[in-house]
Amino acid sequence: MAGQKPTVSLKTKIIGLLTVVLLILLAVDILWTYESQKQATESVLLDEARVLVEEMNAVWEFISINQDTINYTSDGEYEYKGLHCAIAGKSVAAFFSKDNDYAIRFTNTVPRNFHNEPNDYELAALSAFSDGSGTEEYYGFDETEDGTVFRYVSAMKVTEHCTECHGKPEGEIDPTGYAKEGWETGDVAGAVSVVVPTETSFANMRTAIVTNVLFFLAAMLCMAVIIYFVLTRLITNPLESLRRSFAKMSDGTPSEPPESEGTLRPVYASRELDALFDQFNDMAQSLSSLYANLESEVDERTVQLSAANEELERQRAHVEKINDKLKRENQYKSDFLAIVSHELRTPLTSILAFTDLMADSVSSDNALAAKQLEEIDKNGRILLEMVDNVLETARIQAGSEKLNLELVDLNDVVGMVEASSESLALKKRIALTTRVAPDVPLIESDWEKVRRILVNLVSNAIKFTPEEGSVEVNVAYDESSATVTMDVADTGIGIPADKQELIFERFAQENMSTVRRYGGSGLGLSLVKDLAAMLEGSVSVESELGCGSTFRVVLPAKRHAEVHDD
Repeated sequence: MAGQKPTVSLKTKIIGLLTVVLLILLAVDILWTYESQKQATESVLLDEARVLVEEMNAVWEFISINQDTINYTSDGEYEYKGLHCAIAGKSVAAFFSKDNDYAIRFTNTVPRNFHNEPNDYELAALSAFSDGSGTEEYYGFDETEDGTVFRYVSAMKVTEHCTECHGKPEGEIDPTGYAKEGWETGDVAGAVSVVVPTETSFANMRTAIVTNVLFFLAAMLCMAVIIYFVLTRLITNPLESLRRSFAKMSDGTPSEPPESEGTLRPVYASRELDALFDQFNDMAQSLSSLYANLESEVDERTVQLSAANEELERQRAHVEKINDKLKRENQYKSDFLAIVSHELRTPLTSILAFTDLMADSVSSDNALAAKQLEEIDKNGRILLEMVDNVLETARIQAGSEKLNLELVDLNDVVGMVEASSESLALKKRIALTTRVAPDVPLIESDWEKVRRILVNLVSNAIKFTPEEGSVEVNVAYDESSATVTMDVADTGIGIPADKQELIFERFAQENMSTVRRYGGSGLGLSLVKDLAAMLEGSVSVESELGCGSTFRVVLPAKRHAEVHDD
């Protein structure tokens, strides 16, 4: 909400942001420390396993080199003692693993002793050694029933000392009583598998992580305290001092700081805050000097404002009088038009009625009298139509015109308009044609007002169309907008582009020559516009001077429920 004061202080926001940043840094530090310690622990365990394998390989190599010394007597005769490299290596590994959690053993894909069958991890290592990639060691952490251990498997290659018992020919019985495997120097003979316990290493890793995190937390806490102290002394305290000064200024008249305090400047402010306080002090001094003349200026402006208000009040009263006068005059005009039109309509109706009676009694041989009665009837009906337009306009202006809504068949309306206008068109030898599209539905409207719209448009078209011209009435339905379009097109004199808006104004025609030549009051098209608006429609014109005009009325097929007729 505008004007609402913030509920969180600047210091709190900065400390909160700092806390979030520190927590993110702490999380990153924990992850980095954990990964680095894990890698360091793995490196230590790998070095330890490699040392054990090197020692076992040394024992294996020592026994292999000294086989002749072990199995030959001092007389040079061969006497197998049952001590060979495999026995020595397995025995040393068993003695080493006896009193601890380390495990060292030798394995092969085709072991001579079932105790040396490889497990899944060792099978994966032997497969990696034999795939031709040159891999000679395979290691990593593994989960067992006793927990996490470090597994290290190192490849054993066939040497020249190994071929005596494991070389060719394959299948021959060696000195130990087993069939030879047919290996050649450089082949993978098997692997040394080492299992190193990780409990002590992981405990050391956890200790290192906790120590590092605690140190980081202590450093961050010290940094936070320092930042808080610096923030308080360099920013929040000077800003609070500035706020108090503003509060004093808002409570009363602006004044300079007390003489004992001098100009407002905090002791621990920075260069930016010093500039801010200098500007504040300059502003306070300017306000103090301005305030001296403020009261007199306010009094002067108050007097001027009072005079202006009085003048405005006089002008408002004058405008109200003028508006009331205009309303009365407009009402007088509407009443005058209604009364005069009504009074004119009554005798005109009588004249037309007597003209019809006289026309019936005139002999067919008296062509002159018939012609004169025809002219009287024609001009009387034109005058009656003009009087009706005046009456209709007066009722609309007075707000007394009502809508009589019903379902309207536009075929009937167009047919009646065509019948009433056909005689006038025939006299001017004008071709009057009408067409209502088959898909035009019954519309919800006022039958009489739709008729008056078409009558005015068609009579206007006939009036301004020269002899042997044409007037077309077309009615169509637009399903997408649910509207009915009534077009009245003629081949008349046309309307200039700059006059096309003017013709819909009351008592307005294109020019005075048009009035003298064609007659009329200038109310027909303005009445069409007013009636179309009452029916929630619109009227427009497209015209070219000398080529004719097309007037289009668009009416809704169904009125909106929320629109009231009054």
